[in-house]
Amino acid sequence: MQDKSKLGKRYGCFECGLKFYDLNRPEPLCPKCGADQRNDPNPDPRDAILAKYRGKGGGKREEELAEEEEEVDAEVDAEDDEIEDDEEEVEEVAEDE
Repeated sequence: MQDKSKLGKRYGCFECGLKFYDLNRPEPLCPKCGADQRNDPNPDPRDAILAKYRGKGGGKREEELAEEEEEVDAEVDAEDDEIEDDEEEVEEVAEDE
């Protein structure tokens, strides 16, 4: 069985009713009648609902991700500093011996 994500988005043509995949092409044209599926007079209501929620808080989420990235960077820098300090201590001990 082939991975369906490689086939692109699945459509049911609003003109002729043919079910097909767009094969990840930029223009979803029906292979039977040539109707452009972006011009569907009755679009799937689920797409509108999902688009509504995708837009909500998008900026806030990006800010949260940026803050988390800064925190992780700070933790990594702190760990790097600890490692450098440990390496310096090992070098000092080695020099003393």
